[in-house]
Amino acid sequence: MTSNHADVDDRTVAALTEVMSVLDSVGRVRNVPGLYLVVSSSGSEYLVDMAEGRCECPDDSHRPSVTCKHRRRVAFVIGERPIPEWANQDALDDQFGLHVDANSTRAVPDGGVAQVTADNSSVTQSGNGPFTVEPGDDPRTKRAKREAIDVSFLQKPGRYEVYSELDSVYMVDVLEETCSCPDEASRCKHLRRVDIEIRTGLVPRPDGRLPDA
Repeated sequence: MTSNHADVDDRTVAALTEVMSVLDSVGRVRNVPGLYLVVSSSGSEYLVDMAEGRCECPDDSHRPSVTCKHRRRVAFVIGERPIPEWANQDALDDQFGLHVDANSTRAVPDGGVAQVTADNSSVTQSGNGPFTVEPGDDPRTKRAKREAIDVSFLQKPGRYEVYSELDSVYMVDVLEETCSCPDEASRCKHLRRVDIEIRTGLVPRPDGRLPDA
């Protein structure tokens, strides 16, 4: 990703291309407007407060005159800051905007912006498979389909282990419709993911029988 624009710097490029996950519905940011967790490829986790314009990272703490890459990444993801017109879509991080229910925008040559939707970006799976995001899907269903979640049958009747992309392990009981995750919603993304994998034959049924048995 290169450009001759004077306003391009390393932090902007890093914000667009480095592997980072922006989360808005887990732990200390759940149900708190303006707060986001940014998780880097190394597993480091930083709290970003967009209302206050702050990030927990060392760069933001020690260089108050600059905007760190984590704050820039959140701004790009939520559409507060348009993705520069010079930014090649193929160079964007594959995790860009996957875990936040928001629409990015892209700068266009006439000085305006155009909305970037998940349906026409490189991060959405194509085709008609079980993990294809549909227009009517709510945020948790979108996350259930998009996130790197591994489901394993644990024991009958209807107990499954779910491994999240952040290496957390949760227990899902599809008969009781419960999950050990901290999400207080009636049907969290883990329950929804297990349901999808059962219905499509990717994991054994609640009685332990294989899908084709």
